Amino acid sequence: MGLFLAPEATGHSYRRLFTFALVGTSGFLVDAGVVFGLTELGVGVLAAQAVAFAVAVTVTWLGNRSWTFRDRAGRLTLPQEWARYVSANAVGWVVNNGVYGLVVLAVPFVAREPVWAVAAGSLAGLAFNYSATRRMVFS
Repeated sequence: MGLFLAPEATGHSYRRLFTFALVGTSGFLVDAGVVFGLTELGVGVLAAQAVAFAVAVTVTWLGNRSWTFRDRAGRLTLPQEWARYVSANAVGWVVNNGVYGLVVLAVPFVAREPVWAVAAGSLAGLAFNYSATRRMVFS
């Protein structure tokens, strides 16, 4: 937990991490829903994830801006803040989608049911995204 929180972590810091995870859960649901819908329409699993990520990252930015980091939001213009949010989460995106791709390509069941790969990628990216968002966007 020390990776995510400052040494002087308080209950407030843990609540912020909890709300970040809840917002991330909503992002997961959006991500999984878009992947499911697009793959049902015949879109390939990797292309579906690329589209789903773009939608989900916008949903999580809005959620984190209005709930998790509302006391720190508004220091930048909306386009600047969104761009910084996306940039700050780039490493988490690589981890998220790297895990997604590896699992989809390595596990035949998951290639047929890619929502499991979305879950694995989301969990892997959570640690990177929280730290980057807290430090680079809403510091």
